[in-house]
Amino acid sequence: MDLTRFLEAAHSFGWRGMALWGVLLAQALLWVGLVRLHWTIHREEAPWEECIGKIRSALLRAVNGAEEQSELRVHRYAPLVDRMVAVHFAEQGGEVFTRWLLLRWKIKEGLRPHWIRWGHLLIAFGIVVWFLHGLRMDIGFEPLRRTPCDPRLLWVWLGYSMVLAWKLVRLQGQLERVQRALLLPRREE
Repeated sequence: MDLTRFLEAAHSFGWRGMALWGVLLAQALLWVGLVRLHWTIHREEAPWEECIGKIRSALLRAVNGAEEQSELRVHRYAPLVDRMVAVHFAEQGGEVFTRWLLLRWKIKEGLRPHWIRWGHLLIAFGIVVWFLHGLRMDIGFEPLRRTPCDPRLLWVWLGYSMVLAWKLVRLQGQLERVQRALLLPRREE
């Protein structure tokens, strides 16, 4: 990237140059927000096969099942999985349908902040693209090419935000597998 070219454009275009600094700041905030979302989703990832296997083993085993269940209560996989296991053991004496609703609610409640943050980032992306399009109409695309304000960088950002959306959907599927293992454990899933 050519930083001197960006500084020259920001200096020579007057108020449009100030707008370029605003676009640069907005793009930096978009990247920071995306990286923070990536790490919060990464924190929710658990060793899924081990987690589901231990849950099924603890709930299906007749011999040493109580020991495995007590170990399962204190084991830490991921924050959402741990909350689901805690709800399951707190409501163990209730009906299956009630526990199913509570666990489903925990999944939705746990994933909602991630989806909301992702949605806010997409709205901010739209605003930055709209603003950058206006600047591009005023000063053209050539002064922005190969600078930190290059609009093509935003498409890389959008691609990775779509990857994070796919990870959120996959996380929801894995949490539903944990829910099934807690409610109706089967020997083979």
